Amino acid sequence: MTFQASILLPSQESLLHRLQHVVLYGQQLTVLTGDEGAGKTTIVTALVDELEGVSSALVTCPQHAESAEIRRKILVQLLSDPLFDDEVTLPETLVELSDSLPTSSHIVIDDAHYLPLEVWAECIILSQMLLTGKSISLTLTAPSSFLSELLTQLPESQHQLLLPMAIEPLPDVEREALYYSLLHRSEQTPFTPRDIVRDQLQQQQGLPSEVVTLLYLALHGKPEKVKSSPWLLFSIVTITLFFIALVGYFIIADDDSSHFTPEQTVSSVRASQDNYAYGEALLFPYFSQRQQWAIIEPVGVEAIDIDNKSEVDGNADLALNDAANKQQGLDKPSNKNASVINEENRADNVEVFAVTASELPTEKASQLGVVEDKPSTSVSVEHPSSGYTLQLASVKKLESLDEIIDKLESTKEMQVARYKQRWVILYGQYESQEQARNEAKRLQQEMGLQLPWLRMWADLSQYQLQQELPNREIQ
Repeated sequence: MTFQASILLPSQESLLHRLQHVVLYGQQLTVLTGDEGAGKTTIVTALVDELEGVSSALVTCPQHAESAEIRRKILVQLLSDPLFDDEVTLPETLVELSDSLPTSSHIVIDDAHYLPLEVWAECIILSQMLLTGKSISLTLTAPSSFLSELLTQLPESQHQLLLPMAIEPLPDVEREALYYSLLHRSEQTPFTPRDIVRDQLQQQQGLPSEVVTLLYLALHGKPEKVKSSPWLLFSIVTITLFFIALVGYFIIADDDSSHFTPEQTVSSVRASQDNYAYGEALLFPYFSQRQQWAIIEPVGVEAIDIDNKSEVDGNADLALNDAANKQQGLDKPSNKNASVINEENRADNVEVFAVTASELPTEKASQLGVVEDKPSTSVSVEHPSSGYTLQLASVKKLESLDEIIDKLESTKEMQVARYKQRWVILYGQYESQEQARNEAKRLQQEMGLQLPWLRMWADLSQYQLQQELPNREIQ
C-alpha cells in the first residue's frame, strides 16, 4: 500500500476497491461524481498508484481546453513512440497504433466537466472498443450536476454505457478521525474542547474539505478584517468627484466654441428665412421713408432740417418700439394714437427745397447725401411661383456682379434679380429640393464656389427678375 492510499479513510478505501474491480473487469465508462472538495482527485490518484500491471495515463483537464491538447496528453503517456497526429480522434489513433499499446491501458481524466463534448464521445467509444490482446479502461471525474445534464443530451440507449459512482458523505466518526489525524500531522495543539469540535463536525455536510477548513480555523483563527471608516470612504469619493467635475468645467470653459459650426437643417433654414422676412416687414416702412429723404428727385432735392434731425430719429425709434410691441401682443390704443402723432410731427419736421444739385455747395451736397439717380435700363419679369432655385451671390456694385458672371461657364441657367439696393444672382429652376442640392454640390466642386443657398421661389416674391443683364450704371 502506497503513502497516498495509507491516508485514505475506510469509506474511501472501499470506493477505491470498487473502482479497481471496474477497471480490471468492466466494459463501461466509469464516472466518479461528487461535490467540490469531496475527494475525487485524491481517490483517482490513489487508483493510479494502486493498479499493478496496468499502464495508466492521468490527465487533469484545465478550463477552456482544446481537444487536441487532451489527446496529446493522453497519447504521450500511453505510447512509447510519440509519432501521432493529435488532430485525429483517440479511437482512430489507438486502432492504428495498437501494436505500440501496452497490454492493459487505463486512462484517468480529472475535472472532466471541462472536456469538450467531442472528447466525451471519443471516451465512450474507447470504453466499448475491443482490441486483439489489448484492454482499455477509462475513469473520469465530474460533479453530479454535470453528469445529470450530460445524460439528458444522450439517447437513453447510451445511458448504460456510463457507470456513475458517487462519493458518499463522510460519517461522523470518519470526520472526527480525519480532523485529529491532520491535527497530529500539523504538530500543533490548539486549545479547542473535543465536544465543540464534534458539534462543529456534525453540522457539516461530510466533505473532507470542510474538515480541513475547520482545522485551519482552529490553528490560525479567522482572518482579521481591515476596519474601514464609511465616513472616510465617503469623503474620499466626494472629493474625487468634485475635482473631476472642476477639471471638466475648466476644460469645457477653455474650449473655443467659435470653431463649432452648427449643422444647418431644413427646419433651421426655413425658420431663419421666416424670421428675416418678418423683420423686414416690420422695418420696411421706416427704412423706405428714410431712403426717400436721402434720394434727390430729378427736379429737386429733399433736405432734412439738421436742427430737427434728432427729433425725427426719436420719433422713428418710437415707431419701431410700437411695431415690436405689436409683435409681442402688448399693443394698446394709446400706442396707436402716439404713432399717429409721431407721423404728423415727422411730416412737419421735413422741409422740401425745390433746388437742383448744381445750386448746392459741394460740402452741403455731400452732407445731405445728394446722389444723381440715373434711369435703369433693366426690365423685370415674373418669376415662378413654385419650385426651388440657387442663390449664388448678392452684391451692391455692378463691377462685382460682372466678375461673378464672368466666372460662370453658362449664363443660360443664370438669372439676375433686383432686391432693393442689391443685385442677386440666381441659378436654375428645380422642382424638388434633391435636384437643387445635387446641382449645388456640382457647382461647388466644378466651379470652386461656396455652397449655394437653396431658396424657394415662394420666398422671393419681392425679388424683381431682370429680363436682361443690367448695364454699368453708377450705384
